[in-house]
Amino acid sequence: MNGEIIYLFMYDSGTRFTEEQLSGLLKNPEDFSKYEFKKPEPEEIATFNIPSIFNLKEETLSIANIQYKFKVQVALYPFGGFSIRIRYPMSNGTNDLIFRMTFDKEINEFIKSTVSKTKKKVSSALSKKKEISINQLSETYKFYYLEGDKAGLLQKSKKMISGLLIDEVHAETLEPDYIEYILGKSIAYDSSNVLFVGWESAVMIDKESVYEHELLIAEISNLQLLEMRIYHQLLTVKLESSSSVLNSMNPGVLRMKNAEMAKINMSLGGVYDSTRTVINNINDTVFGLGEWYLSRVYSLFSNVFKLDVLKSSIEKDLEAIDNERKYISDIEAFWHEAFLERIIIALIIIEIILEILYLLK
Repeated sequence: MNGEIIYLFMYDSGTRFTEEQLSGLLKNPEDFSKYEFKKPEPEEIATFNIPSIFNLKEETLSIANIQYKFKVQVALYPFGGFSIRIRYPMSNGTNDLIFRMTFDKEINEFIKSTVSKTKKKVSSALSKKKEISINQLSETYKFYYLEGDKAGLLQKSKKMISGLLIDEVHAETLEPDYIEYILGKSIAYDSSNVLFVGWESAVMIDKESVYEHELLIAEISNLQLLEMRIYHQLLTVKLESSSSVLNSMNPGVLRMKNAEMAKINMSLGGVYDSTRTVINNINDTVFGLGEWYLSRVYSLFSNVFKLDVLKSSIEKDLEAIDNERKYISDIEAFWHEAFLERIIIALIIIEIILEILYLLK
């Protein structure tokens, strides 16, 4: 069978960019004519913006006199996320080849080496535009396109496809009920195609080689998962740090810690605003897909990745930060009032002393 395996490696640079800064960052931009959506779509529904995509130099791996040629792409997003795509086009592929390309250690080490080299190149290019700090957290994912008849491929490759979706090397041991559960997370545009979505991979079967939009949504969903993991971790650390400092303070004792309190408040405000921006961008992505096939593809990925659950958790973190900032404001107000009160008392005492001295004269 013909098809393609795309290995996705997603990162966050920690810095926002403009589309102008990204458009000419690397050589060989992608031919975007292939991203014209081929399926019927109501004209009033706008599709999402395509990231800046570049085609880098191909890489070749030789094993036992067999050459495996990989295409290398980089997709850059204005919000700071980027994806390195290692693409392996298949011609007359078999289940054994797909299995080998997925689980072979030598092939995976070669892919990791290629990604590491590409990541350095992207980091160097981005750092010339702005200062970046690539987060240690990252996401990996695989997208399989299999060209052919949906019913026929499922009949002979159902277990293999199920194994790909959950990254299970021993797919033949899976129970039939579990296989049906795995394959149940799917969407079909018509009777000739289907897209299966799993936590580790997605598999698309179609007679036509048109799947760049589904690949983009898989990539965007993974980047959103990465962004929310990063900010959930950041919010947790900020809350623990600020709570530790605040708990060490006694609001009943007047001490001049306004600068420290202001610093904590500003830090919490900064992470609150940046996280809120991330959440708003995620919401904008959903609206940008409209109410048609692509929006349902995104919803499928969102459900599998539990993005709504993670987003809800982040909302609770933001609420906790908002409460922390109010608590800091209350402490600052208490200290300010107490300070003014002591100044007033001191002024009254001074006035009394001056009057007594005047009378003693």
